Amino acid sequence: MVVGWRWYLGGCAIGAVVYNLIPSDPVQAVIATVLHLSGAVAIVAGVRRHRPAPRWPWYALAVNVALFATADVAYWLQTVLLRRDVFPSIADALYVPSSIMLIVALIGFARARRTGLDIPGLLDALILSTGGAMLAWLYVIAPTARLGDLTLLGRAVSLAYPILALLGLTVLLRVAIGSGRRPAAYRMLLIGVITLLATDTTYTLLELHDAYAAGGVLDIGWMVTHVLFGAAALHPAMATVSQPTPPPAEGMISRCRLIAMATAGLMAPLVLTIEWLQDDPLDVPVVVAGSVLLFLLVMARLHGVVGLLAASLAVARGQAHTDQLTGLANRRQFHARWEQTLAGGTGPTALLYVDLDGFKAVNDTLGHETGDAVLEAVAGRISQAVRVSDLVARLGGDEFAVILPGATDEQAAGIAARIVEAVAEPIPVGGVPVRVGASIGVITAPAGADPEGEIKRADTAMYAAKAAGRGRVHIT
Repeated sequence: MVVGWRWYLGGCAIGAVVYNLIPSDPVQAVIATVLHLSGAVAIVAGVRRHRPAPRWPWYALAVNVALFATADVAYWLQTVLLRRDVFPSIADALYVPSSIMLIVALIGFARARRTGLDIPGLLDALILSTGGAMLAWLYVIAPTARLGDLTLLGRAVSLAYPILALLGLTVLLRVAIGSGRRPAAYRMLLIGVITLLATDTTYTLLELHDAYAAGGVLDIGWMVTHVLFGAAALHPAMATVSQPTPPPAEGMISRCRLIAMATAGLMAPLVLTIEWLQDDPLDVPVVVAGSVLLFLLVMARLHGVVGLLAASLAVARGQAHTDQLTGLANRRQFHARWEQTLAGGTGPTALLYVDLDGFKAVNDTLGHETGDAVLEAVAGRISQAVRVSDLVARLGGDEFAVILPGATDEQAAGIAARIVEAVAEPIPVGGVPVRVGASIGVITAPAGADPEGEIKRADTAMYAAKAAGRGRVHIT
């Protein structure tokens, strides 16, 4: 299995060398056709051997290569055998659908690899391709549109090639951007598409200056593309190319991607500068449209980044003030609320200092997992026993505190008694009832009192409750 794709690459490499060494049009035509068709055959063979899911993107890729090979045969027959230079020709009627099938295949791979929408990846791909479109307009699309010796059909076909290449670049970026496995088959597939786009772009530029000649080194680019497609399909890892992968976190931008996006954003002023330096007509409407599109895409991307930062800050803020096990306020939030309440001048405030009885034995005999389950249950019972305006906090270990703003001594005592009664009820953990108790110290602090001093007073009251027999309430 592993040797197959390597032998295929090696054999095709020999064919490419022979193609360059023998400058005979018939020989080069045969070699090019064989190499192109071998890519389509290898793709079908790879699909039948490795059975990827889904299969249709690979079959679309095989149709792309087969159409290109057929178009190439038509081109060679027209130029070499018949010595006719006709544009557009039957070859173009096959080359254009071939490019469309490549885009269809890439869309299939992009959809297969994404389990979600991955809006950030889509926006990044659109930003980069929009920047590329600005350069393509300057060097390829605009010069092609301004050619005066083409018929309407010829002009349409000429423009179809760079436009399809831009669409292919967009989908390629969509496939390449994001997380997921990148096996050798995936890399060969992407390198093949990149080689194809580079070759097509070079061909278009040469055609603008009537500098392209069949049988040259440029033709190797198309052969390399289709051979890499075939090798990717024959590779044992080809099935993983279309395996779904979770999208990255929204808003995440790597340094390389950020540099690429910044470069794309500078394409509009770059195009204007180049046209100004070359004393060419300024394509103001195109540049304005590209700038507006880039601005909107970047703003949409920044919206995702800002949303991610806001969510992260909210999570961090919650973690800074919340006990992770019980979901109650933590020691930091308790002290901040206690100091704020006493300094607010709203009247006396009651404080309950709660310590569990028998919890150490639970941890020692039943384990920390059971102990954690008991703490979560106790936290819920305390929260149900207090008022909506009260604050329940876990200070650490098996110690809890409850701030009762504006509560009288009788109200504080009643709430403390309800907590003792609720905690004393058996707690089912894994089908086994676990029993703990609660000793509570109760104080009432006047407005303006020293927060630390009042906490120590509540702690002393709690120890007095334990000394009196545990499972009790001691009011100071």
